[in-house]
Amino acid sequence: MQPPGIPSFRASMTAGVSMGDATRTLLVRRAERLYGDRLGQLRHSELSWHIAWKWLPALVVVGFVYGIIFEFTGRPSSQRDAALFSDIPLFLTTSVLTGLVLWSLTLFWSFRRLLVFDRGLLYAYAQQHTARAIFWPDIDAASLRVVEAPAGMGADSLLKTLDKRGKTSLGVWGRFALVFHGVPTVLAAGARGGAARDDTGTGAPAPGFFTFSTSRLPDRLVTEIQQAMAESGLERPGSTGLNVLPPVQISSATRLDQT
Repeated sequence: MQPPGIPSFRASMTAGVSMGDATRTLLVRRAERLYGDRLGQLRHSELSWHIAWKWLPALVVVGFVYGIIFEFTGRPSSQRDAALFSDIPLFLTTSVLTGLVLWSLTLFWSFRRLLVFDRGLLYAYAQQHTARAIFWPDIDAASLRVVEAPAGMGADSLLKTLDKRGKTSLGVWGRFALVFHGVPTVLAAGARGGAARDDTGTGAPAPGFFTFSTSRLPDRLVTEIQQAMAESGLERPGSTGLNVLPPVQISSATRLDQT
């Protein structure tokens, strides 16, 4: 029996890309323009995000530390004789603002998107030299699965490989994670052969496991991948139905290369 909501997924896929403007950011539209000729039409954009609120108090404290240091070392020589902390409101304001500026830098790695195209997945596309694609023939359909960690835990942190380089985290944080095994392809212009190199210098593609963490069940993402692989003439992951990958419950460290 199809889970609730599947007809709406099917309807959205038959209507083509029906994403709102909120998901089609400038970077996403740029990726469509740069890589659409190789990857086809954009089907879906999945966001993984996690705001590092726990860093805010610590970085505000750092801001106060900088403020205290400035009180002792940052005054012009003509003002050295003035009493320290003579302007408390200014000291508090500048210290808090310094901490907020430091915390805002964490937002640069608090959001990541995984793009689903007709011919594969695209990630790390913010800069052309880092853009990577994983085409459908390079994904092991049997390895694709969804895992779920207990509430309050990140699924990606529980997924391990024998070699630390054997797993690439595409998302930020979340109790759910999409997992699959595949071979990435470099999309940067001038990359010889377009394939990712391994560290041995042999030029051979480096296969590995990929994870994409989300705070909610990535059923739409799974459905789009299944549909795109089926339309490409490849075996649909899981079965012939849509959204047939129920989450695998994990609560402790799990080796991907032994499952």
